[in-house]
Amino acid sequence: MDGAHPGLKDGIVTRDVCKSNHRGCCSEKLPPIQVKACPGNFYVYKLYPPKACNSVFCTDANTISKDVPVRAPCHNLNCTADEVCGETRGISGCMCKDDHHRVNAASFGSVITCHNSSAWISLSRCLLSEAGFSTEVLHLNNSDCKGTVRDGRVEFHFNNDDRKCGTQLKVNGTHAIYENSIQGKVDSADGLIISRERTLNLQFACVYPLTQNTSMGVAVDVLKSITQLTLPPGKGTYQIRMIPYKDADFTELFDGAVAQTSDEEIYISVDVEGVDSRQFSSVLDLCWATPTNNSTSSITWSLITKQCANPEDGTVEVLRNGESTSSRFSFRMFTFNGHPPQLYLHCSLHLCLLEGNSCAPTCKSSHLKRLRRSSDLNDTSATMVSFGPLIFPSGKTDLLDVRAPQPKRYRPKV
Repeated sequence: MDGAHPGLKDGIVTRDVCKSNHRGCCSEKLPPIQVKACPGNFYVYKLYPPKACNSVFCTDANTISKDVPVRAPCHNLNCTADEVCGETRGISGCMCKDDHHRVNAASFGSVITCHNSSAWISLSRCLLSEAGFSTEVLHLNNSDCKGTVRDGRVEFHFNNDDRKCGTQLKVNGTHAIYENSIQGKVDSADGLIISRERTLNLQFACVYPLTQNTSMGVAVDVLKSITQLTLPPGKGTYQIRMIPYKDADFTELFDGAVAQTSDEEIYISVDVEGVDSRQFSSVLDLCWATPTNNSTSSITWSLITKQCANPEDGTVEVLRNGESTSSRFSFRMFTFNGHPPQLYLHCSLHLCLLEGNSCAPTCKSSHLKRLRRSSDLNDTSATMVSFGPLIFPSGKTDLLDVRAPQPKRYRPKV
């Protein structure tokens, strides 16, 4: 053969061939042949029968292109038990077996997991191979972020630390959205003149709600109350914890019973876990107390209203709000007249994207202590969380005379 072997991108090439005998290497020319390098790491030749019955075709291995090593088409693919090596659209790969359960085939069996500012998405390798996309050509918005093959699936990952991968954070009126896409391009050369280029662009997102309301559906833990929001697949999850403390340093947990005088202060921390504290803060909108584990009870006492301390209760002090994913406030203990000596606490809050937003509320009351705001955070999401009961020994609390439906009479007895 006169000329080198073609590469994958060369498609079908025409080469002259010569007959070699005792008179020389190319003593007689033969009809030209055609050669193609295939993605499965082999060549296809279109030959013509030699004139002499004792003649054969042969080639010099030194002319083989380095980008097409001669080896088995399925070399190093490691197909799983649900896959079989094959070829489609000019691409060799691990194809799905006939009995393979094709779940969510339209999006290549995608599975998305979101947590904090991180996301994991995996695709079915065999479904990708059947569509003509090899795993090597796929990447996220940043082409350096390639996928990893594990157990027949191609996994991609991004986070807000050292692997952002071109992820964009957007906020609309109702949700915070982390967006990225899986991209890839293949070119199936069918000849010298034409090629068929195909592109994959699979967009996906992790969505966190900006405003939500939820209530406790199980018995309340004495030390802490947890509400977990679980959204549909591809949506984010986060937790809210309400934890009471005995001291202003928030180091000594409240054990559920008041053992001192009616002037005892209780300190409440409401912490949001599962969102990126560099991008979001939490804002307490409302906090209130009820004598029973019913957040909608007609007998209620407001502690925080419109993100600030209730001016009707001079003992409430907002210590932190909108500064981070942990909000804090304190108040002096009390109970409701005509009800058991116990309290249930409830709060409604939302997340605030710190970038370009002023998340800390401005309160006229002097009770709001401002802390230095982090400079690298972002805007918004909401939820209600409940805690209780707080149990008091008889005669050791302020008594609050509250009779529904007369909210104007909501005043503590000092």
